[in-house]
Amino acid sequence: MNPDYDKQLEAAISRELKALPELAAPGALANRVMAAIGQRARVPWYRRSWQTWPLALQGVLLVGLLAAFALLCFGGWQLAHFTMLTPAAREVSGWFSLVNAVWNAANTLATALGLAFRSLGPAVITGIAVMLLASYAACVGLGTVYWRLAFCASLKERQL
Repeated sequence: MNPDYDKQLEAAISRELKALPELAAPGALANRVMAAIGQRARVPWYRRSWQTWPLALQGVLLVGLLAAFALLCFGGWQLAHFTMLTPAAREVSGWFSLVNAVWNAANTLATALGLAFRSLGPAVITGIAVMLLASYAACVGLGTVYWRLAFCASLKERQL
C-alpha cells in the first residue's frame, strides 16, 4: 500500500475519534465498584492471598511447613531401611519389574521398526504413504456413500 495513504487514513480516523463526545459512565457504576472493593476488604485474613496474611502468621506457617517437609523426608528415608516392609517392597518391585519388561519389549520393537523403516528406500516409503492415503480416501468415500444410501433409504421408508 501507499505509505501516504496509510498516514492519511490514520489521521482521518484520529480526527473522527477525537470528535466523538466523551462517554459518561452509568451512575450506579461507581457505587458498584466501591461496594466490590469494600467487600474484598471485609474478607477474613485466611480467605485472602498469602501475601496479605499477617507477617507473623506467614512466618509460623512457613516454619511449620518446612518442619513437616523435613519430617516427611526423614520418615521416607527411615522407611526405606525398615525391615518389616521388605516383603511388601519385593511385591511392589515385582510389579515394576513386569512394567519394566513390557517397556523394554515395546522399546525394542520400536527400535527394530525404526531400523527397518530407515533401510527402505525413498521410493518404497513414498509408495507406502500413497497407498495409506488412498486407502484412507477410499474408506472415507465408501463410508459417505453407504451413509447416504442408508439415509436415503430411511427417508423413502418414511415417505411411504
